Amino acid sequence: MVQKVILLGILGIAAWQDWREKKVSAGLLAGAGIAGLLCYGYFRQITAKDMFLGAAIGAVLLLLGFLKGEKIGYGDGALVLVCGIFLGFTANLQLFCIALVLVEAAALYLIVIKRKGRRYQIPFIPFLLAGYLLLLI
Repeated sequence: MVQKVILLGILGIAAWQDWREKKVSAGLLAGAGIAGLLCYGYFRQITAKDMFLGAAIGAVLLLLGFLKGEKIGYGDGALVLVCGIFLGFTANLQLFCIALVLVEAAALYLIVIKRKGRRYQIPFIPFLLAGYLLLLI
């Protein structure tokens, strides 16, 4: 339960930063990673393998961001990595997929209704927060 509240707080702060500034504080990400490792060490609700595989999803996003010239933001990848530390592989993959569906729906709305172009940037982390809230239900 404590882990869920901590991750919810991290996602809330990061979503606000991403929405307002289109970036996330490196200090927040580092602190979140440390908090995730401490929670893992204390609560041990997932296996080490599950934690590393969950974090690997974010590591792949970071690599894709690097290879694609940061079309996928480093903050997005780093936060998905942190979520993997907290959630493990399966729950982090579910979170990521839910967030993708939500952001795709928002992008479709923006393109069709609001007539935004392909270059219009949508902050991803608020959709991670919404996805996490849906996972908690």
